[in-house]
Amino acid sequence: MNRKNKINLISILLLIISVIMIYLGIKNNIAPPTLTGVGFILIIWAIQEFEIDRKK
Repeated sequence: MNRKNKINLISILLLIISVIMIYLGIKNNIAPPTLTGVGFILIIWAIQEFEIDRKK
């Protein structure tokens, strides 16, 4: 498994976790899991942007 595949796999797993955390946070009306889920999505975005910039 090469580096790009590993990063994509980690990004997908992180996205799944973030969606679950956002759902649970909204369902139970608590902010910390929701904010953490949003933070995970921002981390995914940053990782993907870094990989695109690295290729240039």
